Amino acid sequence: MDDPAEFAKLIAREVAAELADGYATGRYAPPSEYLNTAQAAAFLGLTEAGMETMRKEGRGTSFVRASQKLVRYRVQDLRHWMEQHLIEHGGQ
Repeated sequence: MDDPAEFAKLIAREVAAELADGYATGRYAPPSEYLNTAQAAAFLGLTEAGMETMRKEGRGTSFVRASQKLVRYRVQDLRHWMEQHLIEHGGQ
């Protein structure tokens, strides 16, 4: 296809159709509100080890400990934590 805009529209339609079918048939699930440590680390651009260290030291973002081994992070808490660390330069 020679027209990049038309190609992009074609791909978008195909992706939308695949997602719609995947959700309808149960092949896909909507993203969870709760992320595991690896997902939360990727979301924040950190390592899993860094997330675990911050958790053990009582710093970092809030988390849910459903059991000794089951730790989850709410997406809204990760976003809030990042906003708390926002530094704005040159605000006069």
